Amino acid sequence: METFYVVGMIIAGLFFGWTIGSHYTGAVMGTAYGTKILDIKKATLLMAVFALLGATLQSHEVIKTLGVGIIPIEYITPFRAMIMMLNAALVTAVNTWLKLPISTAQLACFSIVGVGLATGAPIAWEYTMLPLAITWVGTPLVGCILGFIFTKTVGTVKAKTAETFKKYILILVCCYASFTLGANNSGLAVSVLYGSGTVKSLLFAGLIGGVVVGIGALTWGRSLLEKVGLHIVQIEINSAIGAQLGQATTVYIAALLGYPTSMNQAIVGAIGGAGLARGVKYIQVKVVKEIVINWFVSLLVSATTAFILYKVFSWLLGEK
Repeated sequence: METFYVVGMIIAGLFFGWTIGSHYTGAVMGTAYGTKILDIKKATLLMAVFALLGATLQSHEVIKTLGVGIIPIEYITPFRAMIMMLNAALVTAVNTWLKLPISTAQLACFSIVGVGLATGAPIAWEYTMLPLAITWVGTPLVGCILGFIFTKTVGTVKAKTAETFKKYILILVCCYASFTLGANNSGLAVSVLYGSGTVKSLLFAGLIGGVVVGIGALTWGRSLLEKVGLHIVQIEINSAIGAQLGQATTVYIAALLGYPTSMNQAIVGAIGGAGLARGVKYIQVKVVKEIVINWFVSLLVSATTAFILYKVFSWLLGEK
């Protein structure tokens, strides 16, 4: 049965990575698509390539945080890891299908917490979860500040040649955001593979995560790209550059520290800051309220369903 659980864990982790890729197209390419600089095919292809690079080269700290930082490594068995990743993947897939942006970082963390509570594992509330919570609260705030600063800076350049060049700058910034997505989010899907000892190389674990995230973007990334690019964001080029750069920088710093955070929360905060810099309201308030409520509900749902899934499957399979 151990081999069965190892295979199940790998499949569940890959499934989660695929849902991450499909879920974040709007967060990293929504501004370029919304301003009609990139079409869907080019946006998702660029995202896939740069997410793979970010995952392979710089997702290692995030992998370690989730793999061994929330519950002790001795409590992570292939069976438990399978439940953690399956739960996170299912909740993400449902939200993607509903076209509701959420935080996969928070879902992954609370899936681990839910299984940890079900098994009686000690949770690193103070050492890991508290810094993560501070990071999550600070993400939209820092994104807002940086979005404001970068938009103000970009807006000072008025020359006609510079205005044309800004289109290419936005594409580069979106690629930077995609690289950051790989560094920040792809590790979520493979963290338990590393934590359980199934994959021992951080570089290889990151590569696996990057591949499945890229596949997710290419195969099911259209829905949220359109939702964010056409219905949540109404934005011009200067603000698009400032907001996307503010988001990417905020999340990249968090990833380097090993604290995975939300690309969606960062871009919402950054777009808000860009709007303040331009003296306009870019974000549709009704949509934002829907997203914020869903974020909080998703955390509770993720922990609860992980707890229940573990109890049900451990009873059915006679596994602890």
